[in-house]
Amino acid sequence: MRLTEELRTILLYARDEAMRTGCYGIGPEHLLLGVLRQGDNPAVHALEKFGLEPSEVKQALDSHVFREQAIAYEDEDKVNFTRAALNVTSLTIMEAIRCNQDVSSIHLLAALCDNPGEFCCEYLHRHGISLQVLRTYISKSSEESGKNSSLPGTEDMNRLLSAFYQEKEIFS
Repeated sequence: MRLTEELRTILLYARDEAMRTGCYGIGPEHLLLGVLRQGDNPAVHALEKFGLEPSEVKQALDSHVFREQAIAYEDEDKVNFTRAALNVTSLTIMEAIRCNQDVSSIHLLAALCDNPGEFCCEYLHRHGISLQVLRTYISKSSEESGKNSSLPGTEDMNRLLSAFYQEKEIFS
């Protein structure tokens, strides 16, 4: 298992989205904005399949997090992941491990649904997208593509989590 390039790009876009919206903390909303910005990925396809238009999701997220002034590029190093976003990234990895798949945007979307009290989670739930719904969707997609799903051991999970948090270029 590994982090897909798609997910690495989404994490970089999340930082850009935080700066665009004037936030020094990259939160769960910025992770979802990163998914939307990346565009052609399984998470966006799932949102569309469940009847959500990406532009409408972006508008709702922007109205929740947007500040008056963007963060200047020279302050980029001051923009960091919030505890909530770090929790979501951990849940993302656990979802991918549970599915025995490389870590991708669909696992990030599932993790965002498993984050009660956060705007993204509540927004997705209001639109009928829950963790269980996404797990079923991921499972059916895996079956259709012929990939099997089995639970790996704790050692595999710890190895992947450690590798993820050592990705200095993403978190610095």
